[in-house]
Amino acid sequence: MSASSSDLHPKQGARFVMLRELETPAPRYRVEVYLPEALRLDGELAWNEAGRSELSWSSELPAAHAWVDEGAHKLARVLHRDPKERLVRWREAPEA
Repeated sequence: MSASSSDLHPKQGARFVMLRELETPAPRYRVEVYLPEALRLDGELAWNEAGRSELSWSSELPAAHAWVDEGAHKLARVLHRDPKERLVRWREAPEA
């Protein structure tokens, strides 16, 4: 049984889902971030020649969720050390 999108939206914080795009020679990931109130942010993750993560979001991050970018970069370090097909993690939102 697969999870529905509504199952992925947390009541607080964010659920990060990183899915490897297998057709590319260098690791690239599709990034989906599920936030409360059915908000979802989408992006792509790759690494440059220096090994630094590069995230591009499909739309500008709302100011209230700018912390999501930092959280995604932290998880990118995990994937850079140990590439996986899929990584799912929940992270608490910083206190305002």
